[in-house]
Amino acid sequence: MEVGTVVLVFFALALGLAVGWIAGARRAPGSSTVVEHTRQELGQVREALATATARAELLAQENDQLLDRSRADANILQALAPLAKQLDAVSGHIEQIRERSAAQHSQIVTQLQRDAELGVELNRTTSALNAALRSSSARGNWGEVQLRRIVEAAGMLEHVDFVTQTSVTDSSGKVSRPDLTISLPDGGKIAVDAKVPLDSFLRAQEESSGQSDHLAAHAKAVRGHVQELIKRDYPANFPGSPRLTVMYLPSEALLSTAITADPTLLEWALQAGVVPASPTSFLALLRTVAAVWSSAATATEARDIAQLGNTLVERIAVVVGHLNQLGGALGNSVKHYNAAVGSLENRLLVTARSFSAIPADPGSAKPIASDQAQLRQFSAVEFTDHSSNGTAASDCVG
Repeated sequence: MEVGTVVLVFFALALGLAVGWIAGARRAPGSSTVVEHTRQELGQVREALATATARAELLAQENDQLLDRSRADANILQALAPLAKQLDAVSGHIEQIRERSAAQHSQIVTQLQRDAELGVELNRTTSALNAALRSSSARGNWGEVQLRRIVEAAGMLEHVDFVTQTSVTDSSGKVSRPDLTISLPDGGKIAVDAKVPLDSFLRAQEESSGQSDHLAAHAKAVRGHVQELIKRDYPANFPGSPRLTVMYLPSEALLSTAITADPTLLEWALQAGVVPASPTSFLALLRTVAAVWSSAATATEARDIAQLGNTLVERIAVVVGHLNQLGGALGNSVKHYNAAVGSLENRLLVTARSFSAIPADPGSAKPIASDQAQLRQFSAVEFTDHSSNGTAASDCVG
């Protein structure tokens, strides 16, 4: 039941009660005043009823509007239900992304902290390395370690293809010691020096101002070291060796910056018999020497094999000669044996038979069968050609 209907019923009952009460009041004595008062109240009740009726109608209209709006909202909610589900799924995905982002952010922060620690350690190590490179002994050890690694990478064997820290004495009695001595197959040697100056180059890398001046000083120091190697004259201590000394620079930049600052440095050093070599060019040189060693070993093995072949051919020729002599001796023996048997049967026994008084039978010698008396001769061409004095046997062996 609607609200307006309920209100109307309520006011109708109230009005009926009021009318019944008024009718009873008229019948009572002295009730005119009461009736008048009742009429006034009844008018008020009617006005209130009219007001209540209007309000009930308004409430009914508002209720209908609310019902319509509720139905529309229900339809809208029903239409938006799939969208709500999608929004829930998107919200869950966003929450997962937020959680992953938080985890990744934590990992990034941890990695940045590690990078910072590594940067501090790298700076500390770089400072220690910089200080070490400024020490001549440390630079020498660094150069020797690099030399050893490069010669091992080139496939060369220690104490066979190269020797480190070999002391040599020149004609004036001065003792010098190259960092590395490369051995050549013919007994020659190539000296390698790795004591290159680095101070000016390191200052050029550390200081941006005046860098060109430091690089020029580096080129000048390299030229001075070349001049020092010329004075030492390592090749003079190795007779029969190439007039060549290798100046090893343990970094490509050391050579390239020096040549850039002093373009005539390389040509001048080569003309003086000093070869400035970076790790790449030095490795190429060592592999060339290793290839020469391999070729020399192959040639030596070939000579040994040829010598063994000649010895074998000579010995085969001697054995063939002995066999020929043995065959000739056996042939003569068979010939003499057959002659003795023929003489025995044809001459000696004929004479012996004249002595008829001799009762004893001397017997008969058995001749050697013809197939057994034949000696097997060499039929191979390699053993029948005696004019070449063993050359045919050599061809057979070869």
